[in-house]
Amino acid sequence: MVNPALERPEAPAERGPRPSTWFFRFLVLLLFGVLTAQLWRLQVVDGQLYTNRSAGNWLRQAVIPPQRGVIYDRNKTLLATNAPIFVVSITPADVPPGRMQEIVIRVANELRVLPDDIQRIIDGHKALKDYNAYNSIPVAYNIDRDSVMRLSEHSLDMPGVQIGIESTRRYNEGSLIGHIIGYMGAISPDQVDQLTQDGYGPDDHIGAAGIEQAYEKDLRGQPGKRSYEVEASGQEVAELRRQDAQPGNNLVLTIDLDLQRDVTRILQEGLRNGPGGAAIVMDPRNGEILAMVSTPSFDANIIGDPTREDELQQLLNDTTNTPMFPRAFAGQYPPGSVFKLVTGSAALQEGVANRDTVIDSKGVMYVDSDEYPGVRQAFNDNAAYGPQTFFQGIANSSNIYFFWLGGGFSEGNTTLFPGLGVDRLARYARAYGYGARTGLDISGEQDGTIPDPTWKEFHKGQPWFKGDTYNMAIGQGDVLSTPLQVANTTNVIANGGTLYQPHLARQELDSEGNVVKDLSADPPSRAVPVDANNLSVMRQAMEWGFEGPWLKWFKIPGLRVGGKTGTAEYQGPPDDHGNLPTHGWFTSFAPADNPEVTVTVFVENGSGTNDASPIGARIIRRYFHLPDIPPDPPKLPPAPQPAPRPPG
Repeated sequence: MVNPALERPEAPAERGPRPSTWFFRFLVLLLFGVLTAQLWRLQVVDGQLYTNRSAGNWLRQAVIPPQRGVIYDRNKTLLATNAPIFVVSITPADVPPGRMQEIVIRVANELRVLPDDIQRIIDGHKALKDYNAYNSIPVAYNIDRDSVMRLSEHSLDMPGVQIGIESTRRYNEGSLIGHIIGYMGAISPDQVDQLTQDGYGPDDHIGAAGIEQAYEKDLRGQPGKRSYEVEASGQEVAELRRQDAQPGNNLVLTIDLDLQRDVTRILQEGLRNGPGGAAIVMDPRNGEILAMVSTPSFDANIIGDPTREDELQQLLNDTTNTPMFPRAFAGQYPPGSVFKLVTGSAALQEGVANRDTVIDSKGVMYVDSDEYPGVRQAFNDNAAYGPQTFFQGIANSSNIYFFWLGGGFSEGNTTLFPGLGVDRLARYARAYGYGARTGLDISGEQDGTIPDPTWKEFHKGQPWFKGDTYNMAIGQGDVLSTPLQVANTTNVIANGGTLYQPHLARQELDSEGNVVKDLSADPPSRAVPVDANNLSVMRQAMEWGFEGPWLKWFKIPGLRVGGKTGTAEYQGPPDDHGNLPTHGWFTSFAPADNPEVTVTVFVENGSGTNDASPIGARIIRRYFHLPDIPPDPPKLPPAPQPAPRPPG
C-alpha cells in the first residue's frame, strides 16, 4: 500500500499567454512595422527628396543668364546694348525661422520702399507651383550705389539677403527708335508655365514689343548653369561646377540711324495742326525700311525701370497724344487721293483707260441715286479742270476722273463710260496689299479695310450703292489703310510690279561678328497683276504730277521725282464752312527713271499739299544729300491752275 504522503500531487493543466501579453506583442510588432515602413519611405520612396533637401543646405544650383545680343543700325551704330545693374534678392531658406518679416522691413527701409511691396513679390513666388525656398527671389532691380552701401554695411545682420549684379537693356536713342526697337518686360503670370518649358525663369525679362519681341529667341542666347557650395548663412564658399551660357546673336537692322534722326526732325518741324504723323523711307527694290518714324514717340528706357515709374504712368495716361501708338504701321486712316494709284493702275490693266483717255471735269457731276430714286446726287471735283488725259487726271488729282475710272458713268439707261466696278477695284486693292497686314517683322500691324458689298452687308446691314464705289475709287468712304500699306503700294509702282514684304532686320551676327543669318537675302515677295508697261505709265503720270497744281511747288532741281498727294476727309467736327476735318498724305519715289527710294508721309489733321508734301520734299532732299531748302508754302488760288497737257 502506497503511502499517500509519498504520492505526487497532480500537475496543474498548462495555461496559454494572457490576453494582455498578446496585446503587448501585437503592439511591439505594429510599432516595428510602422518604423520599418517609415524607414523604407524615408530611404527608398522619399530618399532622393531628402537627399536633395540636405544638399540644399550646402549645395546650390543657379542659372547663368546669357548675354543678350546687341542691336545695330545698318551702319553698325549701336542701338541697344547691355548695362550692369545691382539687384537685391532674398533666399527664404537662408532666413532664420521667425525673422522673415524683420528682414523684409529692414531691406525695405534701406531701399526706401514699402515693406508690402517686397512682401508681395515674395508671396507671388511662393504661390508658384515650382517654388523652391533655396532659390533666391529678386525683390529690387537697378538700385543705386547708396542703397548698395547701406545694405552691405548690415549684411551680417540680414541673413538671406544678397546683392548681385545683372544685365539690363539700354537704348542709346530711346525716343528716336522706340516704336521700332520695342522694349523688355517681366514675364507675366499667364506666360510662366509656357516659358518655363522654354528655359526661362519666373524672374527673367523678355522682349515685349518691337524688334526685342520679334527676335527674342535669336537675341536671348542659351542660359548656362553652375553649382556652388554655401555656408550656414547662405553665403557662397566655392564654385563646384560650371556650364557657361551661350550669348545671343547680334542683330543688324535695315534702319539708317542718321536718316531716322533727320526724318524725325523734319516731320516734327512740319507738323502744324496736330501732334501726330508718320514718315516711312523704303528701298523699293527689296522692301528694306531705311527710316520709319511715328510721332509722338517715347523713350524705350522708361519701360521696366522702377526709378521712372512716374514717367511711365504719364506715357500710359496720355490719351490725347498717344505717344506709344505706332502710327506708321498700326494707324488706320482713309487714304484719300493716294489710293488713286490703285484705281488708275487697275483701270490701265483692265483696259478701262489708257494714257490718252480723256474725261471732262466740269467741277461736279450728278448721278441718279440708288438709295433715293428720283434724286440726282452731286459728286464734286477739286475744280472744273475741263477735258483731261490720264496724266492730267493724276497731276490734277481730279476726283471726277477717278469717279469715272472706278464707278463709270451713265445717263439714264445709257452707259457712257463702263468703269471698273467695286469687285474689280477691291480685287486690285487687295493685290496691292490693302486690307491685310504687310507682314512687317514686328507685331502691332493693323489690316485696314477694303469694303465691298459683302463687307458692307455684314458690318452695316446695308446694300452697296453706286456712290460707295465712287467714294472707294478716291480712297474715301469706308476705305482705311496704314501708312505702311501706302508705302508698299508706292514700292510696287516704283519697282515695276513686285510686292516685297517690308522688313526691319537685315542680318544676324555671332559674337565674333560673323554673319549667321542674312535676313535680307531673299525677302518674301509676290507679283502684283499689273503689267510692267502699265506701271511705267503710272510712274510717268506721277512724275507729271509735279506739273500739276498740288505738287509743282515742291520740284527739286536736278532730281526727277514721282509723287502723289492726298487730302482725306474723316468723321469729325466740321469747320465754320461745314467742311469735315482732313488728314494729309504724300507718297513718292526717286529718281523717277530708276527708283531707289520711296518716301511716304502722313500728317494728322493736315492736308496733302500744305503739310505732307513739304515734309516729303525735305526728306527726299535729305536722302540725296541735297541742301535742305524748305519749300515755300503753296499759294493756292480758289480755282487751282490745272496741269498742262503732257507733250506727245
